[in-house]
Amino acid sequence: MEDRPGEQVMLDIVGVRVELPSSQPVIILRAADQDSEGRQQFAVVVGPSEAAAVARALQGEIPPRPLTHDLLTNVLETLGGGVAHVEISLMDASTYRGTLALSSGRTLDARASDAIAVAVRAKCPVTMRRDTLRSVAFSARADPHDAPAESAHPEGEPANRSPISEEEIAEFQRFLSEAEPDDFGSSGHGGNGR
Repeated sequence: MEDRPGEQVMLDIVGVRVELPSSQPVIILRAADQDSEGRQQFAVVVGPSEAAAVARALQGEIPPRPLTHDLLTNVLETLGGGVAHVEISLMDASTYRGTLALSSGRTLDARASDAIAVAVRAKCPVTMRRDTLRSVAFSARADPHDAPAESAHPEGEPANRSPISEEEIAEFQRFLSEAEPDDFGSSGHGGNGR
């Protein structure tokens, strides 16, 4: 496959994980086209509230009242026609940024974590430039739980597979219940999507 400058690669949101030993939540994304991009994936370091927001949306959880990302998605859909797609890019060597491309043609700058949380709710594509993906990605080991393409639902979701295991959810909930502000450092800089 010949690369074109700036060519976008579709991404799948694999899920939310907690990196050990730092207990730092991350969102894992990977190239949707495993044939051309192999098993390339990357992690966006996020705060606990953003991680919880993405995890809830991936699980299809609907809160009784809209939370911040739900509200933002609803406002964009009601007033602006919705989000066409989200692009993740590098702001500097260790910080990601998100761009919400609206159906109206306008774009909004966002933290990568917030852009991903909105994308999950808006059910819109998430992309990254191919050259950026190749520079930040690592190759994942084969996952024996990955469903073969022929068993996927028409929407592209794997059949009968939760994006996050119950064990990972329990571990993340334990982390959140025991977290202190000092656990997250004071600067908020360096490798995060916040």
